[in-house]
Amino acid sequence: MSNPSTVEIRLSEDAQALFSAYQGYTGATAAEYIEALVSKTLPTLKALVEALEEAGQDGDVVMELFGRKMAENVLQQKDAIQATAASNG
Repeated sequence: MSNPSTVEIRLSEDAQALFSAYQGYTGATAAEYIEALVSKTLPTLKALVEALEEAGQDGDVVMELFGRKMAENVLQQKDAIQATAASNG
């Protein structure tokens, strides 16, 4: 596994104010919120990258493959949830 990298993000004043308010309510910092968001959207990014790798420059094919990969991902998540529920049953 590679080392984690760091990304610096400049927030607008509006975003700063929202993150400050959010932290006041939840205790979660902007960095924690963004890390969670990135983590939860990695399957989408993975599906898009795989579709781009498979389809090349054909935008219609990319979107078709992306849709298919996202559907497969949703089914895998559903199966995992059902398996967990059955084992906890």
